[in-house]
Amino acid sequence: MVVWTVVFIFSVICITAIRAVDPIYACDSPIFCHGKLLDTVQRLRLFNDSKTFVDMSLRESQDTILAAFDALPKPVTKERARKFVTDHFSGPGEEFQSWEPLDLPRLPSFLSKIKDPLLRDFGWDLCRIWKELGRKIKLDVKLNQDNYSLIYLPNPFIVPGGRFRETYYWDTYWVIKGLLLCEMTDTVKGMLENFALMIQKFGLIPNGARIYYTRRSQPPLFISMMYDYYKATGNLTFIQDNLPYMENEYNFWMTNRSFTIQNGTVNYTLNRYASPVNSPRPESYAEDVDTASNVKDPSSKAKLYQNLVSAAESGWDFSSRWFSRESGANLTLDTIRTTDILPVDLNSILCMSENFLSQFFNLTGNQEKSNEYKSKMLQRQKAIGALLWNPSEGIWQDYDITKNSRRDYFYASNVFPLFANCADGDRKKIEDFVLSYLQKTKVLNFEGGFPTSLDTTGQQWDLPNGWAPLQHIAIWGLSNSQNQQMQVEAYNLAKKWINNNWLAWNRSRNMYEKYSTLIPGKGGSGGEYTVQEGFGWSNGVVLDILNTYGDRLKLDQVPCQTSVGKQNNKQPQSNQRLDPPTQRRLGRRRKIP
Repeated sequence: MVVWTVVFIFSVICITAIRAVDPIYACDSPIFCHGKLLDTVQRLRLFNDSKTFVDMSLRESQDTILAAFDALPKPVTKERARKFVTDHFSGPGEEFQSWEPLDLPRLPSFLSKIKDPLLRDFGWDLCRIWKELGRKIKLDVKLNQDNYSLIYLPNPFIVPGGRFRETYYWDTYWVIKGLLLCEMTDTVKGMLENFALMIQKFGLIPNGARIYYTRRSQPPLFISMMYDYYKATGNLTFIQDNLPYMENEYNFWMTNRSFTIQNGTVNYTLNRYASPVNSPRPESYAEDVDTASNVKDPSSKAKLYQNLVSAAESGWDFSSRWFSRESGANLTLDTIRTTDILPVDLNSILCMSENFLSQFFNLTGNQEKSNEYKSKMLQRQKAIGALLWNPSEGIWQDYDITKNSRRDYFYASNVFPLFANCADGDRKKIEDFVLSYLQKTKVLNFEGGFPTSLDTTGQQWDLPNGWAPLQHIAIWGLSNSQNQQMQVEAYNLAKKWINNNWLAWNRSRNMYEKYSTLIPGKGGSGGEYTVQEGFGWSNGVVLDILNTYGDRLKLDQVPCQTSVGKQNNKQPQSNQRLDPPTQRRLGRRRKIP
């Protein structure tokens, strides 16, 4: 009996160990998400960007292509693999048909508030860029979904730009802000309907509209998008029709991404980024394999992949924010531990979502549900105050689950509770503390805007880069303060960011996904790919700043041939530039009629 017990226990241990490293793929596709074909093409690096291959479409059925690949002589050389891909795949980019939004007015009304004529022209130019970023998916994607990694969506949408050919989740929050200012409410409504459809189909809104994104999400801003749409249109019927999908998405995060911590005698529940995928990201396959190349233990390798995917879910891919901070440890990607961290920004966004859900249910006459979500919001505020607020530093910080302590470093995400109106306690005192912290760390002194971090790691969500969404959060968080000096700092940040974006636009007629906070007018750098042009959320944030501060803002007059200009002439180029006719048209100075 004892022997059988020992054997049984040993068997359970072995099975558990095996299961611990069983791969969970980004999706079930044996071409786009896992399998020998994907592994071969990506490891051979047929393309400079791993995303290129998984964005292509199949010329024949999946089974035919897999059989043809299995029949290739082994080992598969790079030349043979290149010919195979050319013969059996097409694109990327062929999934779309020509489309331009029809709801862009001749002259959006917000432009009349902008005093500086150059900035007024800038605002009108950005409204018209939406035409260049508009996409509509071909019907063939719906009829033959297995041939595409692109998820079919019935309504047209706005993409970020460059390598980001499809709609992206959290990018769309700032895109929508820009579209609403440009009075393109029909386009916004269609994009929100697309997101509701993805919630129905997948139970979440994927990172982006590709099947390889369907097991990870991004910062959950769908409810906030709905709130902005309602404020702009007053369309309560649309809100009521979509409340079930808003709740479904909220419940996804509470069911699959929550974590409870006991602090004293109180249990607090907060959320984290934690995709279950523990294999290389298909769109960054070669990069992830390289990152994990020195990890031999299968369980540790699977955990590393999961942390990489979860950082992509956060939108901050990648940053020292997720790296190990052990004494003497290098800030390198192979130390990433995203799932061990309760992030300030995620929990602030969910707090804001609870507030908006409470308001929506109140507006639609369901007081019981309204009270329920108000209670959830208040509980989260207390949790944020208890776990994420650092009283000795006077700022919110991410929380390390394994160490039961806050991560005492500056990141732009630290100020999210101000923006989300989720500070717990005396708001005025908290604002005074936060301003003192920002002054002490000198993060308000950067010439090009609010820095993402103070670490120089070569990752794109670190110094020297500034990102449009983080500028927006900082500016609006500070501007909504009772502290007059905070309001001054908000205006200063707004002016710096507008100047940074306009300098780059004036010289190149490009908007970038990220910018240097050290050299105004220079695109950002670092990470897995070159700086991309377009660019959805950059356009939206600039438009929002112009709408708010346009009656006060005036451009700094910088001579064309400054050292900044010379530096900027060496901009890194993206993988996908605007077509020549568009470049020529955008190259001409466009005055408001």
